Amino acid sequence: MKKIITMILGSIVAFTLSMSAAFSAANEVRVAFFLEWPTPNQEDKVKKTFEDALGVPVKWTNFSNGGAMTDAMLAGDIDISYSQGLVPFINAVKSNAPLKLVDIAMEYGMGGTTCVTSKASGITKANASELEGKKVAVPLGTMAEYVFDESMKVVGADRKKMEVIQMDPEEGAAAIVAGDVVMACLFGGNSIKSALTVGTRLLTVQEARDAGIKGIDITSVTTKFMKENPGMVRTFIEVTHEANARYAAGKSNLNIIAKDAEMKLADMKDTIGGFVFLNAAETKKSMEKGGTLDGFLKGMGTPKGAVDTSFLPL
Repeated sequence: MKKIITMILGSIVAFTLSMSAAFSAANEVRVAFFLEWPTPNQEDKVKKTFEDALGVPVKWTNFSNGGAMTDAMLAGDIDISYSQGLVPFINAVKSNAPLKLVDIAMEYGMGGTTCVTSKASGITKANASELEGKKVAVPLGTMAEYVFDESMKVVGADRKKMEVIQMDPEEGAAAIVAGDVVMACLFGGNSIKSALTVGTRLLTVQEARDAGIKGIDITSVTTKFMKENPGMVRTFIEVTHEANARYAAGKSNLNIIAKDAEMKLADMKDTIGGFVFLNAAETKKSMEKGGTLDGFLKGMGTPKGAVDTSFLPL
């Protein structure tokens, strides 16, 4: 009799939980992303593949930096941030923000994020200490700031002796073109291209790679959305990984991606060519103990429990 009662109670609990999940399912998914930052799943964004898979409308909102993504998530305006910089996410969870890292969007070198010095300043890697005492533009709290700090270590320049000005990439590019700053640290194909019309990379892509400077962008979700809509989180990640696999097989429509990223095709190819899109198994390995992402998180003092690998399509 006890077994029968236990089975009945268990069935009731399971039914209640399933009904709760059904009624809590969102009627829209709000996703943050970047322009000038081309990714394979933008083809699915345009073709409405996400809507078809999720069964609800998807609202995509462009942001200028990962910190702004965090603010929107905390304000309840965004559910999922795709390709959010790792640094903004870490800063948020260190302040107890209710966010969770559920996937790695990409890894990249300094092709997609870099520091450019103006040719007029005459400052290069060889005399980088001359940056001290001068104005430099950096989007603070982003992966570009991480690249800035790591680059200064390589070239032997002291950040504390510079006048570091908070500027998003578009602002930084405009400032270096106008001669208002001697260096701008940036991300985004169009912003970097603009800065390079009057400057050069402080470190080449290969020099940065040799120095171990690498960027990681992630997919983060609010814990509220994750708990209420686990199936939607899983589906979003599945569609994204399918897009990555299609890109790896050379089957992506690059014209669609370039148009959605608001970039010329050649510039888009150059930018996306510097990104590495991991498959699910590689992502899980990076996210778990001893992996690349895990090393970043621990090195930056990230609280435990910030990562959840259970949504990966393994």
